Amino acid sequence: MKKIKKEKDIKIPKEFKKYFWDVDFGKLSFKKHYNFILTRVMNFGNFKALCWLFKIPKDKIKETVRTSRELDAKTRNYWQIIYGK
Repeated sequence: MKKIKKEKDIKIPKEFKKYFWDVDFGKLSFKKHYNFILTRVMNFGNFKALCWLFKIPKDKIKETVRTSRELDAKTRNYWQIIYGK
């Protein structure tokens, strides 16, 4: 599994469109909306989404876990265990 090194390299897989039912998926930019994107994928994603998340830089995941108000408690707890509080 290849790690993503730069934000501009991060593409949101088309099959994740189902997680963004209320926004224009084509206008989502990881660089601008990473917190929103990561929160949605963490809350609603399947195994494939989980694998994609492990390619994302840890600092982005940690920041989302720390700051997102929309992350459900079980999901937040899972990521805190994975990356430490």
